[in-house]
Amino acid sequence: MVTRSYQVQVYSLAFLTYFGFYVSREPYSLVKMTLLKTWAPFNGHDGWLLLGILDTASLAAYAMGIFVVGYLCEKFDCKHLVVFGCFAAGVTTILYGMANFWNIHSFWYFLIIRIVNGFSESFGYPPLIKILDYYFCHEVARDFIMTAFGSCKFLGIVVGCVISSFAMTTFETWGTCFIVCGLVIILVGMIDIVFMPNLPPDALPLLDETTPILSNKERGEQSSGGKSEVETMEQPLSNISDQDPEEANNKETFLEALKLPGIIEYSVHLFFVKLSVYVLYYWIPTWFESLTIQGVKITYVLSCWFTAVWGLGGCIGTLTIGAAVFVTKVYGLFSTAFSISASLFILVLYWYSGSSTSLILIFLLMVLCVGITQNGPYSLASACMPAVINRIQTVDTARNDKLVGMATGIIDGTGSIGAIFGPLSGAIILQYTTWGWSLVFLLVALSMFIAASILSRQVCMETMKCCSEDPSPQANEDDL
Repeated sequence: MVTRSYQVQVYSLAFLTYFGFYVSREPYSLVKMTLLKTWAPFNGHDGWLLLGILDTASLAAYAMGIFVVGYLCEKFDCKHLVVFGCFAAGVTTILYGMANFWNIHSFWYFLIIRIVNGFSESFGYPPLIKILDYYFCHEVARDFIMTAFGSCKFLGIVVGCVISSFAMTTFETWGTCFIVCGLVIILVGMIDIVFMPNLPPDALPLLDETTPILSNKERGEQSSGGKSEVETMEQPLSNISDQDPEEANNKETFLEALKLPGIIEYSVHLFFVKLSVYVLYYWIPTWFESLTIQGVKITYVLSCWFTAVWGLGGCIGTLTIGAAVFVTKVYGLFSTAFSISASLFILVLYWYSGSSTSLILIFLLMVLCVGITQNGPYSLASACMPAVINRIQTVDTARNDKLVGMATGIIDGTGSIGAIFGPLSGAIILQYTTWGWSLVFLLVALSMFIAASILSRQVCMETMKCCSEDPSPQANEDDL
């Protein structure tokens, strides 16, 4: 039986693991200005573009890895996949930092390491989500639990910034930032080996002592309308021969998933949300190092602390949105809430990028507000996905599962493309335009505005439904 204390243990380990992945990612964005100033080949005339290519290659490998690992989750133990990802991500992060000590200046070395690292990082999210879904799928507060899980990203950013700042201050070499953060994720992997439970591949969610345990035979009878597994296997082969080939069936499923209400809208919406978020995630530390506040040039260490404040804002925004989703979900106001949150972000970003302050405390407050208002909508966009996917209901259970998987892949895949283009767009702007950071902030705000505009039809539908009907738990079934 799965007790509450066991759920807490699993959730804590999953939170710690994904937190560790983000700690190991943080040095890649923090050391960019240092590399642009001191390390070939990035200190040349095309340094911005080279760093953007590295980010894009890593994110592309991550996006491809998500699909591969998603398939592996159905074939292998999720614990083993997570542990492998921790060790692979740690080793590649350390190897990236060792270039500082081995005096490596080959762009291909950095590129290969980033590609392998991006693929290694993809072993974190799918298995952890499957583990959490197994233990929490029947929880009333599931949406809040899953949204709050997203706060580990920003907590990892905060701790990664602190660790990188300490490593740079102590050893005065950029390579040590990667080595220390790489050791952190390896340590997390060791903890998972000891304490992370093995997820049974065919087990049902058992969330309290009243949930019955069904045998494999009983599950077969339940899923086949009272027929046993053997009886189901003995159905006439004529029914099978009439089915389309697998390739045609997959194509049909893809087209059917595209026709689901809101799938295309939400996919394009997530593309622009991730484009906006990932531009700042990969470039905001570099922007900090280009500033002078109170007559003091911002150094690498101060940039780390400023980025930590931005990450802290992300934690606050994610938890706030998670609570809001849990409270307002029954009213079906996902799209309206996102539009309001995105509007606040655009206003705060305009204030942030257009203000010139000489007081560091005011500047930190602005950074915190940007973190809250940007990552709040991002977390809300992630939380909206179950509302879209849960609408998929067909008589055929197998068909339903295929549609759920296909719709999830379409939405996630489109969002990942936006994440890939985000850092590269920022690099191209900084490399080839004279507007520099002003145009980068414009890109961030414009992307979030487009993301909110795409949901305008859903906002109108939600508003009309709230005005014409009483709020009910069924109100969100036809909404995004």
